Amino acid sequence: HSPQHNNILIYRNLSVIMASADKTTTTTTERIGPESGTPWIVTSSQLFSILGKENKSTDAILSYRSPATSLRGLVVTTDEPICSLHILLSTESNGGSSSPPSSSTGAAATSAASWHHPDDGLPHTLEHLVFLGSQTHPHKGILDKLANRCMADGTNAWTATDHTAYTLSTAGSEGVINLMPIFADHVLFPTLTDSGFVTEIHHVNGKGENKGVVYCEMQGIENSEGSLVDRATMELLYPSTNNNDGETPVSCGYSAETGGKMANLRKLTVDKVRRYHEEYYTPDNTVLILTGNVESDDFFRALDEVEALILKRQPEKKVENRPGSRVGRPWIQSPIAPFVADGVVGVYPPYSGKDSDASPKPLSVTFPSEDESRGTISIAWRGPHYSSRSTWTHLGLLWEYLSDSAASPLQVAFVENDDPLCAHLGPAQDIFTQGYHQLWFQEVDVDRMENDVIPLFYKVIAEQANGGDAF
Repeated sequence: HSPQHNNILIYRNLSVIMASADKTTTTTTERIGPESGTPWIVTSSQLFSILGKENKSTDAILSYRSPATSLRGLVVTTDEPICSLHILLSTESNGGSSSPPSSSTGAAATSAASWHHPDDGLPHTLEHLVFLGSQTHPHKGILDKLANRCMADGTNAWTATDHTAYTLSTAGSEGVINLMPIFADHVLFPTLTDSGFVTEIHHVNGKGENKGVVYCEMQGIENSEGSLVDRATMELLYPSTNNNDGETPVSCGYSAETGGKMANLRKLTVDKVRRYHEEYYTPDNTVLILTGNVESDDFFRALDEVEALILKRQPEKKVENRPGSRVGRPWIQSPIAPFVADGVVGVYPPYSGKDSDASPKPLSVTFPSEDESRGTISIAWRGPHYSSRSTWTHLGLLWEYLSDSAASPLQVAFVENDDPLCAHLGPAQDIFTQGYHQLWFQEVDVDRMENDVIPLFYKVIAEQANGGDAF
């Protein structure tokens, strides 16, 4: 993005025109909440405006922030008849051990004790328990019943590595506006009962079978090929670092299994889930985003209703200052260990184009499979900082060129030929505070995995970097 020129990005039939930085005007106003009395800070900017056929107004996107609770809201007005609500929270699973950097050294400090394991699955478990009722509506299933009456197909949610999202889509805006305060009540003030926790996690039927929804979900994927390889990859990309004392290990949440591992889920307690909710499901860590054919005034009234509920219940919600408690925004101040290649199995130094006598070895991961003659290879790299938008865009376009079609260089080299090395390959990426990009080779001939795949990959990349074709 050049600050001197307007840029037109055309990608998969989506055209977006971005206003140049030297002409951008940001408007900030104050608006009093009709129910909470909070003086909301309302921001609109041409950089955030949709300048296509749908909405040419500079108010197409408005952001709201409460100075009282730090709750945030974002409304995007389009011509779409389907209105979608996303309630997003930044969730981190690092063992509860990160603290802000030391003021004297700038290095990351750590609390005395970790109160949970990164693989306990607290973000995922809590996501399930939210739907079992709120303090105002303490009944399971009421959200979906109300959603169906509002011309929706129910509610949904997902847990990612660095966030948890709760979603709802309705035909028209009236239903989603009416449900937004009720949904937010479930997210911010769930019941989290002992019985609900046992039902969702530890439930065992009369035949001795595990029937807890969370446990069954993770049981189905924990020992799968993709999960085992990906977990090993993330642990190499984001290893544990040490505390300031040089001895205490500090886990990186980016390598955690946020869904939970079965051994950890079996030991999980509802008190840990309650503490996780207390620390991460806070107004300052929550944003409500509504898109579709919706009036911004309607969204603001519903958002202010959520604010009023929070202000009403804040005195009841006392947060204890315990060892390992979250301080500051999740992820922003969390330590990420330097990426060290020396002596670590599976970590390769930067490619130099020269053969080395001490060639690094890949990390081998075994998994159950009906066909032992085929395997999977994952190659991954640490990516740039999340603020490097142009670099991430360039990486995405590069991987599209290298692997998207049957005529792409990597596809021709590995798949579309008379002697294929694998049946499928494709890229993946996640943009964290420091993200990663990854290339998967699937259905690889086991006898050729170690000696053929990596050298051929380097050959193709070197040929493309030099402006030629490998084949």
